[in-house]
Amino acid sequence: MVKKINLKYALHTLNVISMVLAVVVMGLCLWLRYEWDFKHYVYELEAQKVLWTGPYILMASSALAMATVVIGIRATIVEHSQLLLLFVIGSVVSAILGLAGLAYTLNHGIYKSDLTPWLEERFFVLFHEMDYNERSARIIRIIQEDIECCGPSDWTDYQAFNKILPDECRNPSTGNIAGGGCAEEFARWMEPKTGWLSGIALLLVVIQLIGISIGLWLRKVILQDIRKDNNKSYHLVTRNGRENQV
Repeated sequence: MVKKINLKYALHTLNVISMVLAVVVMGLCLWLRYEWDFKHYVYELEAQKVLWTGPYILMASSALAMATVVIGIRATIVEHSQLLLLFVIGSVVSAILGLAGLAYTLNHGIYKSDLTPWLEERFFVLFHEMDYNERSARIIRIIQEDIECCGPSDWTDYQAFNKILPDECRNPSTGNIAGGGCAEEFARWMEPKTGWLSGIALLLVVIQLIGISIGLWLRKVILQDIRKDNNKSYHLVTRNGRENQV
């Protein structure tokens, strides 16, 4: 009995923590999806698949985690073995989705990942289009000014292709040229956002894995108690006062 109470308390605590972490992951994913400046950059760079796929997977994972937490809390309170099994299955699927979203986000959302070469290639396309495409020129100017970068790889790109160095490449206060290229600086600018999201998502997965093991353990204890109850002998009292053993 003491073991079951302790398991129930542990699982309930883990479920509460999982719910909080899932809400935080969902909130960060929604912020990355709908924050105005970032959304503008994503659309202009045509980077929806690269930068939003990971958060979309994590949104699905956190939504499933919230649903399984509700099931887990209910199953823990009523000691329902089938609900506990459903909780475990849902948590496993959610954890797998979380790991997939985490891996994709880290592989396409931080410095020194696949994001940097993709950005460099994309920025070079915009860089060569800026002489005749106003949209490409506008997004290059905006990113260079906001992120404080210059050129796809660095400021020498303008020199190498005989282009005039724009004012957006210079610091408005000092007049110094920004040293970093836009591909690397944009990836560095992205890293804290995706880094926090990935860290919290990883913590959620770890808590889920612990919850899965405790859920299976609790289910085993509950099933053992049910078998013990079923194996007990009950005595029925008949009308004549005699007891019949069942």
